[in-house]
Amino acid sequence: MRWSHLLTPLSPVYGAIVRMRVSAFRRGLLKSERCGIPVVSVGNVTFGGTGKTPMVITLVKDLIARGRRPAVLTRGYGRMGAEPLVLTGPEIRASVTETGDEPLELAQRLPGVPIVVDADRIRGGKLAAELGADIVILDDGFQHLRLHRDLDLVLLDAGDPWGGDHLPPRGRLREPVEALERASAVIITKVDVGADQPPQDIVRRITTIRPDLPVFAARLVPQRIRTEAGWVDPTELRGRKVFAVAGLGRPEGFRTLLESTGAEVVGHRWFADHHPYGPEDRAWIVREAQRIGGRVVTTAKDAVKLDPLEGLWVVETVMQPVEGQWDRLWSLSLEVV
Repeated sequence: MRWSHLLTPLSPVYGAIVRMRVSAFRRGLLKSERCGIPVVSVGNVTFGGTGKTPMVITLVKDLIARGRRPAVLTRGYGRMGAEPLVLTGPEIRASVTETGDEPLELAQRLPGVPIVVDADRIRGGKLAAELGADIVILDDGFQHLRLHRDLDLVLLDAGDPWGGDHLPPRGRLREPVEALERASAVIITKVDVGADQPPQDIVRRITTIRPDLPVFAARLVPQRIRTEAGWVDPTELRGRKVFAVAGLGRPEGFRTLLESTGAEVVGHRWFADHHPYGPEDRAWIVREAQRIGGRVVTTAKDAVKLDPLEGLWVVETVMQPVEGQWDRLWSLSLEVV
């Protein structure tokens, strides 16, 4: 018997608590509050690995191209301090311990866009409005029901959409998949490069939960590589031996991404999501990469905690919608158009 099966009886307890909380909001026992401007939530039903940060970046850039003034609201997982923090990059005078890894990455990649870091999402949303934003992208907000959302976008990883079909402590589901009933739309991420439509097996299961739920698809693709000599095209990875390092919800997806560029992944080290890299981690990574003979390659999220590391290459990714731009997505809510 696998030890994980011994944890199965605890999953219904977790699920019951989640359902009770959602029911309390639905029945009005707990209240959602507006922040004064439209809010678009980007979230998921699993713990990590769906590409929320690249999706947030893509949506923000698309909104800017449409003449909007977006701000990003994020919790700042693992940061020190509880006071709200505003980052407007790219030259950030703050450490990752003050901001959290994802806010720092967002600020570096979205210069001029207010990145509001606050565990109190209602307070953070109101602050974004005070800063002049006319729309908020709420990072990782599907389960944060206290802040009213005008669009609830749920991401599913095409490689592992259902988190093993189990709630904690055995599986990676944050809540039962039936939670998709309250979504505005589902975006299936990390679909194959050659695909021209969402994976139909995933779509079929979504439709059993809610037949009218709009489903979109997006590819996670490398945009550029940061090297010690500057930015280079992802084609520079073709045929190169690399040692992959990542602390993600589903790090295997990073390996798949690297292999799609033609890189030869000769070794890897996966850490827990949001891992705080220490001196021992850095030393081990360098030694192992030298032993195997591969270039150390990591994600933009991990780079904010690994810099400076000798010879480190950083892969920046973007989400590309499979079917054109996001016109149909924004049309789901007149308040957001």
